[in-house]
Amino acid sequence: MLEHISIDRVRNLSNISIDLFPGATALFGANGSGKTSFLEAIHVLGVGRSFRTRQSQPVIQHGQEDCRVVCRMRRHGRSFAMGIEKHRDSTVRARIDGANVASLSELARALPLVLLDTDSMGLVTGPPEGRRRLLDGTLFHVEQSFLPLWRRYAQAMRQRNGGLRRGILDIDVAWRQELSETGERLTESRLRVADELSALLSGIAPQLSAELADVSVAFRPGWDRRLSLLEALERNASSDAGQGFTQVGPHRGDLRFMVGGVTAADVLSRGQLKLLLIALKLVQGRLIEECGSGQPVYLVDDLAAELDRAHCANVCAQLGVNRQVILTAVDRGSLEAAWGDGPLRLFHVEQGHIALQD
Repeated sequence: MLEHISIDRVRNLSNISIDLFPGATALFGANGSGKTSFLEAIHVLGVGRSFRTRQSQPVIQHGQEDCRVVCRMRRHGRSFAMGIEKHRDSTVRARIDGANVASLSELARALPLVLLDTDSMGLVTGPPEGRRRLLDGTLFHVEQSFLPLWRRYAQAMRQRNGGLRRGILDIDVAWRQELSETGERLTESRLRVADELSALLSGIAPQLSAELADVSVAFRPGWDRRLSLLEALERNASSDAGQGFTQVGPHRGDLRFMVGGVTAADVLSRGQLKLLLIALKLVQGRLIEECGSGQPVYLVDDLAAELDRAHCANVCAQLGVNRQVILTAVDRGSLEAAWGDGPLRLFHVEQGHIALQD
């Protein structure tokens, strides 16, 4: 849980220092006031980058050389500090409990986040990279052994593709063996979490909208599962050599969202697809919670912008009162109406200044 956060030189936010508490915190104010930048700063702290851009420069306040986000966390009954500095020259420095971190994945492990924003429709309708990130990001928290396995597979893929591009085939048997071993294990993990995601989705999605009552998830591993991955790689060896890259494997895996056996994007409206996206993120949060690695912080950006009051209330009901949730909206009334009778700590944001409200 986040207990306190300090933000300096992140877009229009400087010298921000706020205590946070369990339950819901809401920020409201005009567009461009700094509400989303507040969520962005937390995302930078927990992931190492913004959810709005992969570049460091736009996040750093104009005219400044760096930005800084520091928090105090409580996890498993212990309080500790963590922080990150990002510089315009792409240098990144991060510390947890006073010690330098060797990898930004340590930040994500310490501060699990679930981002709910209706701008990420590509997760449902776009290319498969986003859906693989959803699976792998969930597995990162659910299975401690997943990240080393994923890194082994990615390294083998880079090495093999480099050899294919250079026409070096004498070591390809070894790379195919490594890809097969790690890829099969990686896919087994993805299949497990996809099955869990599908089961939870069937319960949560209809609570957001009755039109999502028949939603299901189909997992595609990235090759013909009638073959082992090694057999698929061997069958494609000549073609891979001609193309200069590996054409089958978990790096081609995907999730398909179906409604009554039909692709969801073909039958759901844009509003329903947004609710499906939110349901997926809620399910991701549940899976992280259930694994015992720590309850995530839910970042909910401008929920009321494109959803009506009833659907916003449905989403807030699923978030519940026993989770740490940080929401944003343009006006205070839409937040209070959506959250209902539960406790809600309110802040007004104006031109980068954040003030607690009565």
